[in-house]
Amino acid sequence: MTFKTVMVVANPTIPHDEEDYRKLGVEFIARPCETEDEIIAAAGDADFVITFRIPFTRRVIENLKNCKMVYNIGTGYESIDLQAATERGICVTYPDGYCSEEVAEHAMAFILACDRKLFPLDGAVRAGKWDSYEKREIRFNILPPMHPLKGQTVGVVGLGRIGRKLVPMARGFGLNVIVYDPYLSAEAFRESGAEPVTFDYLLENSDFVSIHAAFTQEARHMFGVEQFKRMKPTAYLINCARGDFIDEGALYQALLAKEIAGAAIDVVQAEVMKPDSPLLTLDNLIITPHTAYYSEEALARIRRRPYEEIARIVNGEWPQWLINTEVKEKFLNRWGKSGLIKQAE
Repeated sequence: MTFKTVMVVANPTIPHDEEDYRKLGVEFIARPCETEDEIIAAAGDADFVITFRIPFTRRVIENLKNCKMVYNIGTGYESIDLQAATERGICVTYPDGYCSEEVAEHAMAFILACDRKLFPLDGAVRAGKWDSYEKREIRFNILPPMHPLKGQTVGVVGLGRIGRKLVPMARGFGLNVIVYDPYLSAEAFRESGAEPVTFDYLLENSDFVSIHAAFTQEARHMFGVEQFKRMKPTAYLINCARGDFIDEGALYQALLAKEIAGAAIDVVQAEVMKPDSPLLTLDNLIITPHTAYYSEEALARIRRRPYEEIARIVNGEWPQWLINTEVKEKFLNRWGKSGLIKQAE
């Protein structure tokens, strides 16, 4: 039996070994799409579809006649109508956890850079402001206040895979860790050893607030004017999750008015930072270009994941990184126990 996979997004960082797919009995086709009609035309008869940030609406999903699985290249999957996919018996999967260690390390690096004021100090030296006994601009204008990390508090928003990686890293530096995650069970908190707190408590008591939650539309602009006012004036905001968590206009005003000490972000709302963004005029903001995920090992994992998930279904197994776990009954009702999922129970 031959199956068809269509990748409907142009993504040069995700090359695929078509020979691997052929050995699996899967025809691989790359056909970048932007509109619903283009997706339907390209993938209407596909068994598997690979996508990324393209809207898989109910209309699109209901026109995927043979589709058993939609694979989302990124960890953010809000562009896919999960309910519609589940109703149609379509598995939705993604590369969960492929870069958890890397993102947690990036967040920890941000915390260290903010605490030790590495970027302002580097900038001062490059501007010829190395301190002397006669002129101590750095000593009086940049360094204070500065404290050891040990005994300070990091507030982690979201205790998923990345948040759980950050907790022991932060504790290794002597930081106290508090966590806000309203979706996590008490048992999960106990297993992680993290202290659950309310969102307001976290804002008011953290020296560093690090965002690691899964994004939903309800969480859009979770950090705005009121939240920045609740934070300590000496606190830093760290975001390696999604740009949409932050109202960037409010962040700019908070940083400009020194309502918070600073911020370090790897993501922005528009996915690309515009050169004329007022955020780039601030000296208390660190920004990296959405690279927290990166390592050679993480890149190898994300390149291989779509093939591995497709191979599992072809070989009679459920996907390992299934998002809509409740789909299994609908899947079996539609496709049966014979065929692709030969031994699924």
